[in-house]
Amino acid sequence: MICELRNIVKTYPAPDGSERLMILNDISLSLDKGESVAIVGPSGSGKTTLLHIAAGLEPPDSGEALIDGCDISKMGERELALVRNRKIGVVFQRHYLLPQCTLLENVLIPTLPYRNEQARAAADILDRLGLSKRLNHFPAQLSVGECQRAAFARALINRPLLLCADEPTGSLDQAAAVEMGKLLYEINKEEQTALILVTHSEKLAAQMDRTLELCDGKL
Repeated sequence: MICELRNIVKTYPAPDGSERLMILNDISLSLDKGESVAIVGPSGSGKTTLLHIAAGLEPPDSGEALIDGCDISKMGERELALVRNRKIGVVFQRHYLLPQCTLLENVLIPTLPYRNEQARAAADILDRLGLSKRLNHFPAQLSVGECQRAAFARALINRPLLLCADEPTGSLDQAAAVEMGKLLYEINKEEQTALILVTHSEKLAAQMDRTLELCDGKL
């Protein structure tokens, strides 16, 4: 199993400090190679928190978050950083490209110090995403959709076992969102990654293997 969340609990302090708010209440979820799941639910229901726990960006209060059989919730920061770099790719709603770097340089950042073959692999991914003529452009010279596709390429450059996508089409127009959804699903199947997608889009969720709703702390 590529990703296993077991009995995940997460709380946050209430604004007045009087109690802790239950965000995730005994959540369990598992995905193997090539599987995809869309997580839907109302705003503030904890979808992004769940995704961050799966991606090793945030620890649970209790429970286990396993990637390739290893519990990342119990790892030290150095070990966790290596796992995130080598086994997990994350796509956010905003692209977070470095403005001083070209498109190709941005995609190669997770591989630093990179070798020539990694540069070729990055160029191949960007070509697949329709960005072969934009390799030496800077983010300010690109459209929002092009920047988001570049962020997708950056998440894929190390061929992760798990791809986590948090509202990856939220800043795109409808046509670009449909295209991004197709690319997510196609690469999920071709690369046999496990894919967790957080989205408000019913159309995008319908492209995944299954859809789960997060509401009142339960999945």
